[in-house]
Amino acid sequence: MPEGPLNSKQSIIKKLDLISSSGVSIPLAGIYVQLQIYQDIFAQCMSGKLMMIDSMEHFSAANMCGNEYLHVAFDNPGKNLPFERIFRIYKVTDRKAVSNSGQIYDIHFCSDEQITSNSMRISKAYKDTKIKDVIFDILTKELKVDNFRISELEDTQGGFDFIIPGYRPFEAIQWVTARGYAQNKFCYLFFENKNGFKLTSLQTLMKQKPYKTIKYEIKNSQGDPSVNKDSADDFEILNDFDMLTSISNGAFSSRLLQIDLFSQKFEQLDYSLTTAEPNKNLLNNYKPVNSFKNSRDETLFNSFDSFYRTYLTINDTKSEKSNDIKFWLLPRAMHMTLLNHFRIKVTLPGDSEMKAGDIVNVEFPLFQGKQDGQRKTNKKLSGKYIVSAVNYKIIREDNSFECVAELATDSFGEAIPAAKDGLNKLSKKGK
Repeated sequence: MPEGPLNSKQSIIKKLDLISSSGVSIPLAGIYVQLQIYQDIFAQCMSGKLMMIDSMEHFSAANMCGNEYLHVAFDNPGKNLPFERIFRIYKVTDRKAVSNSGQIYDIHFCSDEQITSNSMRISKAYKDTKIKDVIFDILTKELKVDNFRISELEDTQGGFDFIIPGYRPFEAIQWVTARGYAQNKFCYLFFENKNGFKLTSLQTLMKQKPYKTIKYEIKNSQGDPSVNKDSADDFEILNDFDMLTSISNGAFSSRLLQIDLFSQKFEQLDYSLTTAEPNKNLLNNYKPVNSFKNSRDETLFNSFDSFYRTYLTINDTKSEKSNDIKFWLLPRAMHMTLLNHFRIKVTLPGDSEMKAGDIVNVEFPLFQGKQDGQRKTNKKLSGKYIVSAVNYKIIREDNSFECVAELATDSFGEAIPAAKDGLNKLSKKGK
């Protein structure tokens, strides 16, 4: 461990052991190069990567073949809130010699349930069952997950008739999760973070108290943990607006046509951002576009054919008639697409409590010179963001610990000025 005071960018590795399939435990804390642990609201399991320099032939001593475990435990200095998990090793990559007596390689690992899920398929019927109950059944009876590993399964509305047609367990869970809805909730996510497996709606995540406020600025001190501990070391814009992708995936408006083959009736349903904004279904107060009109004098909010789906009802029982598709299909398409409308990546001092699914406030910078020694913030892009992914990154050489977080927002903290009438005619001018 390096000399000097501990700071917020350091970690304490409490355990890093490789457990072979024969039960032999090999300590790696003194020889690893870099440890990374990933959690993501769009991934059903946590995963990670361990970079090794091996001059003791631990690879052969453990008879590594993909049936090993990795026991990981670490903490921030002084917090006494350790992260601890046992992962399943599933792959080794980039293995090569670096000298006559040494080799380097990357060990990839994930939650053991991912291996189990990939090893089996389930064909099972559920009658008039809530989605959260379907997921609990698959987790506990098929994947044999202990109850303490299940962080939360949020309640869902509606009783569904499902036949799981030979899907892998996690495929089945993600398939039913997409159909989840409750009152004013319609975009459910299933993922694993440091607290365990979680089924929750995007609307519930949005209502959380922000975990912290993040700002981008030059550090004043590298040694004092109380200075700039929530400031971003690095800052990158991953996604900015992409109108072609957003329009075609239903980010602004969409339409569903339900056709009942038995009654020979149909129902047409529309959904748009002008519905979501006043209902407080966005992270911030203002939608990320204005009411600019296209060459047909239509705004993005009434271009319903941009995302058009048809659903045929083929059964005549109440629960099978539509699977309540009108409550979740269009809203889910919109809000999942909007989560990719604006994304950033920030590198923060390590924080073993930060997790995928948290809400943070971001003071987005204006990229211009400081005035009066202060960096101004971009009020439009500042506001609430969801932590869509976190990478705990620990480097042994300097015992450094940082969090690389991907943050996403579907809305702005300040309204975009209204579109000027007549600008949609400009493209018709000229030769």
